[in-house]
Amino acid sequence: MTDQTIKERKMLLQEVEGLLSLITLPILVVDTTGVVIHANPAAEHVWQRSQVVLLNQTLQTLVGTPKLLEYVKKGKPLRDFSVELIDGGGKRHAYLCRLHPLFVERSVAGAILQFTIQIKEADSEKSRKFVTRYNFEDIRGHSPAILALKDQARQIARSDSTVLIRGESGTGKEVLAQSIHRNSDRKDGPFVAINCAAIPEALLESELFGYEDGAFTGAKKGGKPGRFELALHGTLFLDEIGDMPQYLQAKLLRVLQERRMERVGGSESIPVDVRLIAATHKDLESMIVSGQFREDLFYRLNVIPLFVPPLRHRKEDLYDLIQFYLKWFGDRLGKDPKRFSTQAMKCFMDYHWPGNIRELENTLEYIVNLEIGDLVTISSLPSTIRGKQTTDEGSSLPLHSFPPTYPSAEKREVFSERILEQTEEQLIIDAVQRYGKNTEGKRKAAEYLGISVATLYRRLQKINRKG
Repeated sequence: MTDQTIKERKMLLQEVEGLLSLITLPILVVDTTGVVIHANPAAEHVWQRSQVVLLNQTLQTLVGTPKLLEYVKKGKPLRDFSVELIDGGGKRHAYLCRLHPLFVERSVAGAILQFTIQIKEADSEKSRKFVTRYNFEDIRGHSPAILALKDQARQIARSDSTVLIRGESGTGKEVLAQSIHRNSDRKDGPFVAINCAAIPEALLESELFGYEDGAFTGAKKGGKPGRFELALHGTLFLDEIGDMPQYLQAKLLRVLQERRMERVGGSESIPVDVRLIAATHKDLESMIVSGQFREDLFYRLNVIPLFVPPLRHRKEDLYDLIQFYLKWFGDRLGKDPKRFSTQAMKCFMDYHWPGNIRELENTLEYIVNLEIGDLVTISSLPSTIRGKQTTDEGSSLPLHSFPPTYPSAEKREVFSERILEQTEEQLIIDAVQRYGKNTEGKRKAAEYLGISVATLYRRLQKINRKG
């Protein structure tokens, strides 16, 4: 063998190793005895061992499927062969193996093994569409209304009875529906949601009940299952049920009564095994009077009625919600932790929150994005929220009535101090009453007010001297 040939072989080997290192899937090169002679960087992450450690390991220690070594020895190509990989901690993981045999002078010399994570098609579809993300722990708050709602929902979760969730937009009706599913006997089945207001009337029927081949122009060949079929052994969530057209209300009523359905364009009666949860923000009773909603369907849906209170009726939960979303958006956006000034917190407490939790979430994301410092002040708030500032006497001072500009920073500071002095006494009293007069309660009150514990004690002493 000439020096030139040796040089060319070394170059070829380096090229092959370089190509293997660029592949993001784990790859092993083994000889006929199953000894690893090469491993790419991706294999390090799967087996939790360095490339140096992987070299000279045997397939028996890395793959818990003995039959794979037999195929290596036979030089038999494989595609999507199910194997179990054993990581550094001894845990087993389901993978699919692709085997490409290596031959030298027509004799088997080893094999290249490529591994991909094994995901069943049904599980993949389910993980993409039909799993829940929320549980009761995600319904945050300790107000009496929320605690009572969660207790009632937990109590009926294991039942198969139909649930009607009512509440304003943005209150978290789907979060509650998913939580009920997660705690039901159907939790291992799919959670299929459909918004009746978001789908055109002409398509809603086929989306709910599916259709047969040739049912209408443009129908998918072979037909398509509807949401009732996709939710088999699980939960079907009909959001905005008040927007369902009347002709579909009649068909839905029959399905609920008979527990069977037919696809659009079909004649076969298909059994329905789902738990139905519906939700709406509309006044269904008024719609019944005006003839927009069927009374008999209402009673079929309203077996277990649940009401999600608006945020303005559970202001005592605001502090916990604000702290949660500040941290959540801070972590997600890579921003420093932030805290609210007393005036900013009071603006949040005074605001009526027509968009409920959704509006609160969007507002806090806005603040985390735009606030440079760690203290959120009134100027950091959106104009809709800082539009009014309430004093402890109950009067409202619209911000547009404030002087638009001040001659100096000193006057601005004096003005802010005057407003703070007017409000802080009542805020401190309310905070201490809420969190308690013990040491821990005063610590939480100080955190809520955005001041130090020492400052809180000084203010309390001043208030006590006045009393």
